[in-house]
Amino acid sequence: MLMGFAIVLDMLAVFYWATFRNTEGKDERGAEILGKSSSVVLMLFIIGFSVITIMNVATPFSNTQFQSAFSLCFSAVVIGNALSIMYYKKRI
Repeated sequence: MLMGFAIVLDMLAVFYWATFRNTEGKDERGAEILGKSSSVVLMLFIIGFSVITIMNVATPFSNTQFQSAFSLCFSAVVIGNALSIMYYKKRI
C-alpha cells in the first residue's frame, strides 16, 4: 500500500520536474531554482542513506526490507526535489 502510494507520487514528481526543466529551467532563474533544489536533494539522499545504514547496522534488514528502505529513500528524494522546486519557484 505504502509503496503503491509512493510510486504514484514519484510519477507525479518526475512529471513536474521534467515539465519545469523543459519550460522554465532553461533561463537564469530556472537554472538557479534547479541548482538550489539539487542541493536539497543531495542532503535528502545523504540523510536517507545514513539512516538506512545505521538502522541496518543496529538491526540487520532482510533483503525485502532493504529493497523497501532504498525504494522509500529514492521516493523521498524525488518528491523532495519536486517540493523544493515548488518552494524556490515561489521564493525566487
